[in-house]
Amino acid sequence: MSGKNALSLFEVSQKISNALQDEFPGTQWVIGEISEIKQNVSGHCYLELVEKDTSNDYPKAKARGTIWARTYRMIKPYFETATGRRLQAGMKVLVQCTVNYHPVYGLSLNIVDIDPTFTLGDIELMRQQTINKLIAEGVMDMNKELELPLLPKNIAIISSPTAAGFEDFANQLTQNPYGYVFNIKLFTATMQGDKAEESIIMAMDRIYSDITSWDVLVIIRGGGSQVDLGCFDGYNLANNIAQFPLPVVTGIGHEKDVTVTDMVAHTRQKTPTAVAEFLIAQFVNAENWLIEANDNFTDAVKLVTVSNVQALSRYSSRLFPAVIKVTQLANSQLQRGTHKGHEAINKTIAYRNTFLQRVLSKTETHAEVKINRQQGVLNQMQKQVKADINSLLQKENRNTIYYEKNAKALDPINILKRGFSITIHKGKVLKSSDVANAGDKIETILANGKLVSTIEDKSN
Repeated sequence: MSGKNALSLFEVSQKISNALQDEFPGTQWVIGEISEIKQNVSGHCYLELVEKDTSNDYPKAKARGTIWARTYRMIKPYFETATGRRLQAGMKVLVQCTVNYHPVYGLSLNIVDIDPTFTLGDIELMRQQTINKLIAEGVMDMNKELELPLLPKNIAIISSPTAAGFEDFANQLTQNPYGYVFNIKLFTATMQGDKAEESIIMAMDRIYSDITSWDVLVIIRGGGSQVDLGCFDGYNLANNIAQFPLPVVTGIGHEKDVTVTDMVAHTRQKTPTAVAEFLIAQFVNAENWLIEANDNFTDAVKLVTVSNVQALSRYSSRLFPAVIKVTQLANSQLQRGTHKGHEAINKTIAYRNTFLQRVLSKTETHAEVKINRQQGVLNQMQKQVKADINSLLQKENRNTIYYEKNAKALDPINILKRGFSITIHKGKVLKSSDVANAGDKIETILANGKLVSTIEDKSN
């Protein structure tokens, strides 16, 4: 075959261009995903749009797109204001364009407009899909279930070192009016742009490697536009925060915008300064709790002391009559015992005398022996009876002394004699050194009098 009827490559390109112009005579609305985007120094914006297969996520169509500088200067601010996002890779867009075919550069789309409402819908859809996925995996509220330490002293911070928000946070924390001392350490990360999500997760990994050194993780980012918040809606970042073993407090710097990161964190504050105030408030609350507990304890001690003093007074009033009664009972028992002893002695003597008379009457030969023998027996019995009487008297005397000692030990006067004293300051009992100052006069009441002294110094 000769090349007489063959078309040149340029002619083929021209036919393709003419066919495209016939098929797409004006502008077309085209849906695609930005796979690459680059802004030239001249101001032109170059994109690569793709359409992916939903079954395997592989591209099934691809085309170059161009937004010329003059058009891009109008499209860019309008799109970012409407969506709160920058044009970036991975974003789905609806673009108005002309379909061009150049003999050298091939097929391209000349973009003249972008519909932000389409992208907004896709962003919100992806955001909701992220939320639903976190809920389905059961991790949405995991970080919220962690218990915030009573005193979150050791704070790991993820932020940009140059961010004004970090400086505000650090100043607010370290210069708090209460003098609380915090241990803070900055783990630097990129806080906006395509790399922000990955950078923050890497910083979290560094904190996790030394997890026992920290009480709480703070993620802060001050100021900036809504455009910079896209990274905080990412699934990977939200999933890492939700399952992080430390309570996470966020202060991303936007009151009206709640990101997915804010939703999964333990506590969300509006700004970095608000995060610092929140942490300081934990210490204030703890201190107030301790003060209240101390006051309650002091009141309880006072109540117990008053109750015990009243009980001691009641016991004392009951004890004195009891001691007197016991003493009287012991004396009565002693008198009865003495009377019975005398009667026993008399009966024994009478019996022995009678017996002796009978023995003497029976035999005179052994009278002296019998008398001596009976006399010895009699002496022995007298000693035994006297010993029994003395033992009974000693026992009753010991009981009487015991009851008297117990009565004296419980006497409030004797309590003072044991070394205790009462201190009076300005007419009131002094219970705490806080109400007395150097130079004040105090009275010390002892068992045998009182002392008046002047305070030279005091210490807690």
